[in-house]
Amino acid sequence: MKGTLLAILFALTTTLSFAQGNYQDVVYLKNGSIIRGVIIEQVPNKSIKIETADRNVFVFQMDEIEKLTKEPYQGRARNDRNNTGPRSGYSGIVETGYQQGVGYYGSSRLKLNIINGYRFNPYLSMGLGVGMRYFTDPGDVLLPLFADFRVRFMDKTVTPYFSTGIGYSFDLGDGFTGAGFFLNPALGVAFKVSPKVALHVALDHEMQQVTTWDYSPYYNHLYNTYYYNANTRKSNSGAIGLTTGISF
Repeated sequence: MKGTLLAILFALTTTLSFAQGNYQDVVYLKNGSIIRGVIIEQVPNKSIKIETADRNVFVFQMDEIEKLTKEPYQGRARNDRNNTGPRSGYSGIVETGYQQGVGYYGSSRLKLNIINGYRFNPYLSMGLGVGMRYFTDPGDVLLPLFADFRVRFMDKTVTPYFSTGIGYSFDLGDGFTGAGFFLNPALGVAFKVSPKVALHVALDHEMQQVTTWDYSPYYNHLYNTYYYNANTRKSNSGAIGLTTGISF
């Protein structure tokens, strides 16, 4: 019965607003979600199918729906289907990858980042992250703490983006001592799969300061032999890699 009433109310609303081209269909679900778009199929007393502005299609049963309405577009024209990026609000990111060591002190490593931040608009977000780097050769584990900055170049379903993490890493295998400066720029592509969720893949370059040993030889004339002075210094352990992740 409720499904019949919803269908009748929707039909009346559609008829009254048909001539107003700047309106959209809005589905209010019982779980609190709100879906906006164009209803492209309706089975009376059973289900509806709605297409959102980013061309995602959702199917809902009538018993999932609280109400159906027609409402004015909120700040966007009806035919503007490219503006599909996330709006402002919380931004969570989880990403992982593998990085191949490059340079004299480069070392290959496995990568994990967890980032909590704020999205200012569809193009810019900032956050704070914590990560883990497992260096496959020496077996060291570093924990970087960093600020994350991300820029999407377009407000579309598929868009290139640039990100960079900058901070400081700690050595978990050496009493959480400081390892050194950390920088991880990346260039990638994001694929939006729902109004709030996107998958992304990127090529990245990581620069991580590590402690290295420098052995300087000197000649002892008294014993007619060479000795070595061992000194530590900070060096860059560079790597390039492939990162995949999800943002929500």
